[in-house]
Amino acid sequence: MRSYLVNPLAHFYRLLLNAYPPSYRAQFGREMYDTFIEGIEDAESHGTLGWFLLKELRDTPKALANAYWDGWRTKLQTGIHVLQDIASISDLPPAPPDGRESWRQAFLELSLFTVAALLLITVTYFNGMHAGWQRDPEFLGKVILSLTLPFLLLGLWRGLPRWAYPFGGLLVGYQVFVSYQSSMWLFLFIMLLAFLALAIAEVVTDPQRSLLPLPLRRVGQSLSVDWTRLSFGMFGAVPLVILLAFDDAHVNSRTPYLAISALMMVVCALIYCRSRERSLQISALLAGLTFSICGAWLDKIHFAGGLINWVTVPSAGIEEMFWLLKLWIQWGALIISPVLLTLLGRAVNLKRAV
Repeated sequence: MRSYLVNPLAHFYRLLLNAYPPSYRAQFGREMYDTFIEGIEDAESHGTLGWFLLKELRDTPKALANAYWDGWRTKLQTGIHVLQDIASISDLPPAPPDGRESWRQAFLELSLFTVAALLLITVTYFNGMHAGWQRDPEFLGKVILSLTLPFLLLGLWRGLPRWAYPFGGLLVGYQVFVSYQSSMWLFLFIMLLAFLALAIAEVVTDPQRSLLPLPLRRVGQSLSVDWTRLSFGMFGAVPLVILLAFDDAHVNSRTPYLAISALMMVVCALIYCRSRERSLQISALLAGLTFSICGAWLDKIHFAGGLINWVTVPSAGIEEMFWLLKLWIQWGALIISPVLLTLLGRAVNLKRAV
């Protein structure tokens, strides 16, 4: 005979099942309800109803989280499969080789960094530019657009080979710099994410799917070759990072640190281009960024007359240190962000342990 507690608890559990996703509830709801009722009756007959309810209360949040995670993962996998279908590259010719295959390609991929290093050294040590020119958006825009846009468009036309990624990264870095100065970076970032989400949703939910245009599929082919290309692209903004870090370097205050930072940028980019291990590639890119920031730090210490003087300058030394640290964290996060996306993709593909 049922206890007077069974019906209220059963009613409460039926309401609790509504918290689960509809698809999960339709598949497992009846079984979960029957199991709960059997558990109540068995626990009551053994005098352990309280322990049973505590166990259910403990396990319910985890079960809810797993149910929503499974549903989200299934939808994401379905969306990825749809995107893979419409971005099929089976009919495309093989992707062009990169710097891992030949020195010729490696030097081509280094072209932006080599030219940028020469320009940095020239305008800093020989032309006598006025202090603060590094933060002039109009001047930087003219230089960066003329240096990057033609090669980026050429790279897109040719299927986005690896040498084109740094040009895109430098252009993106300039846009981030401008939006940051105008305090619009967060708004633009949110708008970009919203646009990408809507575009993907439109493609995934379209019942009449067709292949993406050929240029987009060639870009997808390029990205599928090696995900570290995105990191290499973001590393293309390191010349701009050097400009921002050495914001007071000009002809009247020359030290070798900017030249050393520019040289290390090229060396680390070369290590990336010739490496086959992804861990070494990412380490080389982060090392190039770190050397650039450390060079600027040593430059500022030099002009302050030593580390003690730099730190003891009223608030200036500490502010500059935090500024350089912030710059390193921001661009380091952008460089390793493709790693996080890759880990997310692997997590989505993991099957739930039985």
